[in-house]
Amino acid sequence: MLRALVLLLLLVNGALFAWMQSDPHLTQPDREPQRLNRQVAPESIQVLPDLPTASGARGAAVSAAAAAASAASAAASGAGKAGDAGDFVHQTSAADLDCSESAALDDPQFASLRQALVKAGVPAGALAERRQSQGGTWMVYMGRFADAQTWQQKADELKRLDIGFERVNEPTTLAPGLSLGHYPSAAEAAKRLDDLGRHGVHTARVVALAAPVVVRHLQVRATDAAWRHVAGAQRFTTCAVVASAPG
Repeated sequence: MLRALVLLLLLVNGALFAWMQSDPHLTQPDREPQRLNRQVAPESIQVLPDLPTASGARGAAVSAAAAAASAASAAASGAGKAGDAGDFVHQTSAADLDCSESAALDDPQFASLRQALVKAGVPAGALAERRQSQGGTWMVYMGRFADAQTWQQKADELKRLDIGFERVNEPTTLAPGLSLGHYPSAAEAAKRLDDLGRHGVHTARVVALAAPVVVRHLQVRATDAAWRHVAGAQRFTTCAVVASAPG
């Protein structure tokens, strides 16, 4: 039994030795230059750059998108600031300044107030004048009649047409006459005259009883309200119509 085991070991060792002798590389140590000689086509080996993973690529894309959004936001912010500056310039232009207007002034009052404001430092270009007609009276009139009888005949005609009237005794140059209405402007009186013509009244006319008085309003366009202290008790209101500053 022991003899058979020894024979078996000898056979295994012999077979192992024969196999190792068939491949000389197996018996060479793993050192230079033997290791280099065992490399297969070493010149074909290429070193590749590190490639980002899928998550890394997505991260890079997100970073690029965030940078683009940040740049767009900065551009929009800059445009907004530029727009704000433009609005500020526009809002403070001469046409958009608050306009305040004095009450009606006669010539001496107007000149005195304007001079005081200029001396106080209000630019002449910020002052303007608006003229307005006030106090005129116009009448739709029939007459003057030669006598009381003629006057009565015309009055009876107006009654038949159901048109109201008044007797005119003043001024004497218009007496005796008939008044068909008093109006604060020539335009309103003319409109009434046209209306009466459509109702059969064709001998009436418009006469001026009192000539209008031209008054002046001083307008101030400025952001600083300190000028109001110089104006004193003079009352100012918001301009209904903005007049052009004198050239």
